[in-house]
Amino acid sequence: MKRGQVPFTRSEAGLIRLISGWLAGQDRDRRLIRGIGDDCATVRLRGGRLLLTSDAFIEGVHFRRDWMKGWPAGWKALAANVSDVCAAGGAPGAALVSLELPPAFPVGWLKDFYAGLLACARKYRIVIAGGNIARGTKVAVHIALAGEAPEHLIGRAGARPGDLLAVTGSLGGSLAGLLCLKKGLRGTVARDAINRHFLPLPDPGVGRALAGFATAMVDVSDGLVHEASLLAAASGVRIAIVPGAVPVHPAAWLLAPVFRKDPAELALSSGEEYELLATIPQRRFHKAARALSLRGFALTPIGEVRRGKGVELVGGGHITARGFDHFNK
Repeated sequence: MKRGQVPFTRSEAGLIRLISGWLAGQDRDRRLIRGIGDDCATVRLRGGRLLLTSDAFIEGVHFRRDWMKGWPAGWKALAANVSDVCAAGGAPGAALVSLELPPAFPVGWLKDFYAGLLACARKYRIVIAGGNIARGTKVAVHIALAGEAPEHLIGRAGARPGDLLAVTGSLGGSLAGLLCLKKGLRGTVARDAINRHFLPLPDPGVGRALAGFATAMVDVSDGLVHEASLLAAASGVRIAIVPGAVPVHPAAWLLAPVFRKDPAELALSSGEEYELLATIPQRRFHKAARALSLRGFALTPIGEVRRGKGVELVGGGHITARGFDHFNK
């Protein structure tokens, strides 16, 4: 190893810790309400408080063009950012879209990409305000999204021992869809799973409703266990998950035997679900569940917050789960 080259513990979390240390001096800037370490940053401007988030959508990492046409790629690239705003209890507003493209890139795919992007923008009332274009070796989309911050800020810190751990919707469908693509599976069930993987539908109204009851919240983008570990670390607590209580997407239930996996394992490991994982005081859970049911969403208790550190699976037997990490696969 050359001088000055030091590994960052070979994990995404390790790299984030390093960057957080380098940026620590900014904590004294009064414009910064909440910085690195949450789904969205929150800044104070003259007109009020603003949520800021950004995400990357890289060919060969997040998608393959031989699997994914331009329209769903455009939708998903923006929807991933909307999900971050949902986890902050906010409302999305304006986006910047930056592209890296190879020379002689087919304009048809790009036209379809923008059609999907604009369809997603119309659904969530987002204005595409500009961006940047640069030459690259493969397709890379970088989207920055600004949104309106809620009165009561919600983030990953705040979970307390005794809180219930709950998740919206059902999980496992996105991973089942990805496995269908890898194995070339077709049919109605495979199509349902692939659509779950390609076309996420985060709901800012659900995020706002749940934020009114939760003590901490995060979106499920890199796997349930991974997201629970983020909540545990930020809140300084231990989170216990009951695998059998985790709601499994119907397509994941049906396809699990094909992949020789336990349905609960798919649900625990599946990334790019864009559901919300929250900790809620027990006395407030039923009101939270009712508020979400009025919007057509289920809220399922799947564990609890305890004293200690880290994440544990309770009564899971042989089940293991890991989320996605860009630097530790």
